[in-house]
Amino acid sequence: REREREREQLRNVLHDASRLESFLRDRRRARSLPAYPAALLERQSGGGKRVKFADSMGLTLESVKHFSALEEPQIPSKVLSRHRSFPPPQHDLLADLRHRFQAGRDTDRLLACFPELRDAERRVLQLRVCLERVTITQFDVSGQIRVLDGREDKEVGVRYTFNDWLSHVDAQAVPVAAEQTDLVGERFVFTVFTPPFMAPGSIVHLAVYLKSDGGEFWDNNEGQNYSFRYHSMPGTAAFHST
Repeated sequence: REREREREQLRNVLHDASRLESFLRDRRRARSLPAYPAALLERQSGGGKRVKFADSMGLTLESVKHFSALEEPQIPSKVLSRHRSFPPPQHDLLADLRHRFQAGRDTDRLLACFPELRDAERRVLQLRVCLERVTITQFDVSGQIRVLDGREDKEVGVRYTFNDWLSHVDAQAVPVAAEQTDLVGERFVFTVFTPPFMAPGSIVHLAVYLKSDGGEFWDNNEGQNYSFRYHSMPGTAAFHST
């Protein structure tokens, strides 16, 4: 009996060795190694399903697909049609906005609502201060003021409004050197910056002033204001009044 028991144990050992050799041979034939322990892959998820991979169990993969860099991908027609229905790229939208903005800059501008300015010397002798010249661009109104006051301590400027005098802003003018020796009075210049976008029909009103120890003097176009109306029109030439 003792010999039969030893023979049985030997047969079991040989059988186990054969199973181990077969297992190792199958593992060598496997194309890849398991990324995670099989015990973790066999855990149940929230839906109660189990996921197992063939190579994690020591089995061979059914097939292996090799991709080439020269091989063009085959995209299903449904995917292509959905891609074509997407909105245009963002840079196209920005280009369209820039084009519209440039078109608005080229066609919309302020126009003077008063006659061409003349007789600056006569008016400055009468009012002590007068608007002598204005230049309108796409973004501002620049002007030249004539002043008859020899005092050093004086303030010259322009008062303007965008809301029909519900509120206003004062902008101080700065002196400029005279280009002619027989000039009556002194010259000052100013710039009023207008909003980049104004509704059609909007009006900018302004008047020029002189403040000194001798008093306060105004030129407001004989009480009518110097007004500029916002219009849409072709062309880019600036308006000059002398």
